[in-house]
Amino acid sequence: MAGHEPGNEIERLRARVSALEQLLEVHEGAVIRQAEQLERTVLELRLYTEELTHSQQILREGEERYRLLFESNPHPMWVYDQDTLAFLAVNNAAVTHYGYARDEFLSMTIRDIRPPEDIPALMQKVAMSKEGLDVAGIWRHRKKDGTIIDVEVTSHTLMFGGRRAEVVLAHDVTERKRAEEALQASEERFKVFMNNNPAVAFMKEEDGRYVYVNEPLARLFQKSEAELIGKNDFEILPAEIATQLRENDRLVMAGDKVVELEESVPSAEGKLHHWMVFKFPFREASGRRLLAGMAIDITDRKQLEDQLRQAQKMEAIGRLAGGVAHDFNNLLTVISGYSELLQYRLEANETLHTYAEHIKEASDRATALTRQLLAFSRQQVLRPIVINLNRSVQDLMEMLKRLIGEHIQLTVSLAPEPAFLKADPGQIEQVLLNLVLNARDAMPDGGTLRIETVNIELDEATSLRLGTSPPGPYVQLCVADTGCGMDSVTQGRIFEPFFTTKDLGKGTGLGLATVYGIVTQSRGAITVESAPGSGARFTIYFPKSDIMADDHEGEQGSAGPVAGSETILVVEDQESVRGFLRNLLRLYGYNVLEASGGSEAISLCRQHAGAIQLLVTDVVMPGMSGRELVERVCAEQPGMKFLLISGYTNDPSIHSDVAEAGMPFLQKPFSPTALTHRIREVLDKP
Repeated sequence: MAGHEPGNEIERLRARVSALEQLLEVHEGAVIRQAEQLERTVLELRLYTEELTHSQQILREGEERYRLLFESNPHPMWVYDQDTLAFLAVNNAAVTHYGYARDEFLSMTIRDIRPPEDIPALMQKVAMSKEGLDVAGIWRHRKKDGTIIDVEVTSHTLMFGGRRAEVVLAHDVTERKRAEEALQASEERFKVFMNNNPAVAFMKEEDGRYVYVNEPLARLFQKSEAELIGKNDFEILPAEIATQLRENDRLVMAGDKVVELEESVPSAEGKLHHWMVFKFPFREASGRRLLAGMAIDITDRKQLEDQLRQAQKMEAIGRLAGGVAHDFNNLLTVISGYSELLQYRLEANETLHTYAEHIKEASDRATALTRQLLAFSRQQVLRPIVINLNRSVQDLMEMLKRLIGEHIQLTVSLAPEPAFLKADPGQIEQVLLNLVLNARDAMPDGGTLRIETVNIELDEATSLRLGTSPPGPYVQLCVADTGCGMDSVTQGRIFEPFFTTKDLGKGTGLGLATVYGIVTQSRGAITVESAPGSGARFTIYFPKSDIMADDHEGEQGSAGPVAGSETILVVEDQESVRGFLRNLLRLYGYNVLEASGGSEAISLCRQHAGAIQLLVTDVVMPGMSGRELVERVCAEQPGMKFLLISGYTNDPSIHSDVAEAGMPFLQKPFSPTALTHRIREVLDKP
């Protein structure tokens, strides 16, 4: 076989075998890979099947959890159809809370649990509902029994059985809302109470910064509440006051009790107010420690207390002055009386007559001082009548002009209508004269003096502040000058007897004390307004009389004592005065019987054989007063006349009775002329 050598054929067979082996290897690798891929696919399919089975289990468990959560939720829940608003599912809490059976619920729509008046708002809310979570707020629902409750509604959209639905969680907040409303009402009541309370109230941090103030405190500082919150006292008040308040706060915060303090804090205008303050520490629920306080304005009470203390001091001084005046009156009655008798018995050109005259002049000056003491102590016996204050001022005009001098300008403004008041005319003149003299001395280099009268009506608050009689009509007298003025310390003492700012020997210090005594004895009140360099204004308030002024005549003078011959019983517990009366009356022809007291006088009247025409008795005596003695003696001897005499009494009601009864009376000390003329007047009167 030419051309086909065996060696070549073998090589070709070997090549084909090699190619077949290579092809077999390639196919074998592909088969292996396909087998491996198939194996992996089977494994993945197995895993997917397991995962699907697990997911189905999870889904079943999730649905079970949802069912448990839905059914076991303590708050009512339901699912409703967004298109028909019908209930699709309700939980046990909804059934229990609303009172409807489950079947009833599932036959209703959400409109059925709403009050009719709320349905329009419900429909508007449903129309505006959005996908996802929706916090619908608080709505009113109606239970089966008709009870209306407040419900906080939260909802979420979902697909339920192929329907567009909404699951709703309803939280009954009726009690919470009531509690909130009660809390709000309580806070409102607290706010109204605190802001309309006369007391100021505040709370502070431990560092002193305000966390609460009520409206009265804000008004005091003329700031808003917001302006004060966060500030401390050093940012609001003067440093010295803030320092004191801070020290008081620290004292309170160091303890655990209510502390009562008295603090002085100025208002926005700078007026110093006195406060009774109650402060206490407390701890909030958060643990923060605060200081709370309330304060009552006691400025008016302090002023009244000061007035009371001043009145008590003046009353004590008045008693002392009255006691001194009593002893002086008895002594001056004797001294003045005997000195006048000496003058009548001695020739005018004799040296002894001159001595007696000097004694009488000194006695008269002492008598004037004693009368001032009695006026201050309100222990004079007044002879009040109704007078027109305008006329009293006019009658004194010429004298006042001479007193003040040409360097002082006097202006007078009188009430257009009569200013009637009931008072002793002489004392009213003395008040006016003393005030004018005081004003003159305050203006040594000249100035203006103004006198005013006006009829006014005092309200209750002003009457209480002045300490006068009840509210009503008053006559006001003002005396104002442009002089040197007074500081507050001086003003606090000007009505004290013997207090004076004048140089030694230039004033007794009884002028304004006398004014004070006369005004208060006349049931009036007096105030003063003054400042250094700004003059002074004295204002007096007298109760107005609704009766027109009486006509009154002055006492007629006489050249000397007058005589008589009647029998007179003299009753006086002071031996020296009794002796003077006995000697004087016997000297001028009277038959005199004497007794040292009431009991002795009654016995003497019963034992005396003849008639006794006149009883002259002191008003105040140990054991029996002169008024009582007169009543008892005149009851036994109706024809007997009487004359009361007195220097003073520590019981003003006795003298008031004497004055009101219109009994014949003569004030000690008196001269022989005054006594004998008064005796003749009483004896000669039918």
